[in-house]
Amino acid sequence: MKFRRHNVEDLGDLVCGNLGSDTPTAGEEPRYFRYRSSSYLTRFFDELGTDWVHDGSTRRHWVADVLNEMLAEPHDGPTHPPEGFCRLIDHLMSPSTPRTKARIDRTPCGS
Repeated sequence: MKFRRHNVEDLGDLVCGNLGSDTPTAGEEPRYFRYRSSSYLTRFFDELGTDWVHDGSTRRHWVADVLNEMLAEPHDGPTHPPEGFCRLIDHLMSPSTPRTKARIDRTPCGS
């Protein structure tokens, strides 16, 4: 499964928590996703049951590369993402994850 590079980089921004402000002023968006430094990115991927360890490179680009590798894993047809990618989306959007304020459809990815 292949996504456009800008889409995986945008998703990388969400995983990294790059968007929004902790103290938004007028016209600014709040931070909806927890900011993750290098060690917290490694922990995030460890919680997914993967062996990815952040190498110190630019976080957004590193996450995008990891996402591309996850998307290249075997999967059940063109409309169902690989299981590891589905776990990432579920974990990222989990209501138990701080700052995830959006109402979430808990239907498994690709169902």
